Amino acid sequence: MILSGMRFHSPRTAEEAVQLLSDLKGARVLAGGTDLLVDLKQGLTDVKDVISLQDIEGLKGITKERNRIRIGATSTPQEILSSSLIRQYFPALTEAAQSMASIQIRTLATIAGNITSAVPSADFPPSLIAADAAVELLCTESSREVPLSGFFTGPRETVCRTKELLVSVFVPLPSSNTGISYQKCTLREANSLAVASVASRLTLKNGKTERAAIVLGAVAPTPVLASKASAHLQGKAPSSEVFEEAAAMAKEEGKPISDIRGSAWYRKELIHVLTRRSLSEAFERAQGKSRTKK
Repeated sequence: MILSGMRFHSPRTAEEAVQLLSDLKGARVLAGGTDLLVDLKQGLTDVKDVISLQDIEGLKGITKERNRIRIGATSTPQEILSSSLIRQYFPALTEAAQSMASIQIRTLATIAGNITSAVPSADFPPSLIAADAAVELLCTESSREVPLSGFFTGPRETVCRTKELLVSVFVPLPSSNTGISYQKCTLREANSLAVASVASRLTLKNGKTERAAIVLGAVAPTPVLASKASAHLQGKAPSSEVFEEAAAMAKEEGKPISDIRGSAWYRKELIHVLTRRSLSEAFERAQGKSRTKK
């Protein structure tokens, strides 16, 4: 299908892009195009103005800034997968990138697109939420940082306003006694969406869990922080028994549906298994015993 009847805009700065968003009613942003172009070809959306972000250098790159890592909005999963900074400080995000689709999609897609599309099965949000990540949103008047834990409001819905542009993702540098793990189940080895996913974070102090977070993906309209299961871990010495108890609690905090990829019952069982696995690996990483999987 040939796309026609659209105006294509190619700003050179983020400020120019948000000005176009403000001036052009109904305009859509094009980053990697792996979602938007599919929707256009299938007739799921009608757009007259497309604003490309590809020529904006300020939206690219992965850098260390003081006590956190900045990931530019148009950074691709392949760039994240190849980043020594991400591999060193945040291997769970490396693994999330590695699990995404095919090499072709990983080279085109962007982290901003994966986040702002707000698809429940998206790979990056669970690990980023577990890591206390925030996003920077820019409009013509100002910019603001929003914790990713409060960014999603529903399937394909976020707190991002119509004239705002996601320009950066910020991930705080974890302490040496913190470990994060991302576990995902798919129907096949490659190119598949998550049937269920879990990201777990453990921060240790004096042999006990000082802080914990369990984030569930693809089992609710938005990523879910399993608050009861996370709280159950705090103040306890990590063990297989404690992890099993937390996993059983997390299983009840997900609200999955039945669809072509799996039943609600199956997804609940997956939450149980993936939570236990992710907690075990997060514990190993918090002790400095586990590296990024190849």
